[in-house]
Amino acid sequence: MAQSGFIYKNIQIYRLCMNLLYKGRYQERFEVISRLIKGTKVTELCFGDTIIARYCRKNNISWKGYDTNDAFVNEAKAQNYNAEMSDINDIESFEKADTCIMSGSLYHFHNSLEEIIKKMLDCAPHVIISEPILNLSASRGIIGKLAKGAANVNGGEHGFRFTEESFLREVIKASKKLNFTFKVSEYHSKDIIIEISK
Repeated sequence: MAQSGFIYKNIQIYRLCMNLLYKGRYQERFEVISRLIKGTKVTELCFGDTIIARYCRKNNISWKGYDTNDAFVNEAKAQNYNAEMSDINDIESFEKADTCIMSGSLYHFHNSLEEIIKKMLDCAPHVIISEPILNLSASRGIIGKLAKGAANVNGGEHGFRFTEESFLREVIKASKKLNFTFKVSEYHSKDIIIEISK
């Protein structure tokens, strides 16, 4: 298996680095996403941290998470969360839910964006995607280095980044092909957060 960036080796290092990248507003991104959750069952793709899982537990919402990083999956399992180590490209269908979430990871799947969104909509009638649209990996100094390290997951695609224009263009194109509607719910820090429905 290809090697991930150093920040993915340990959840505490990951949280520290993400807080630096989000200028102390890392937790807030998940608070915004959590407010948008509908229903009592959530499936989260590429979950990384367990912040949304923790929110779900506190609010009696069932949570299932998929991630390809063994350190994150093992951490989630140690807290008795329903986590599965899988590459979502290899999964034919995800566990059914009321809301399906992906935060900060869609750029890894930009070549299969329509397929991923279709599988998310097959999983749940309500989809939330939070995606970075400011490319911090082009920054100088420690922020740029952290952003480059944050992009390298199991040796996968990490050079590509969405801008707001390219992200919305691809989502609009997918919406016409897959017949869904979407709205921009919020901008937070360097992310755009959208909700998709059939």
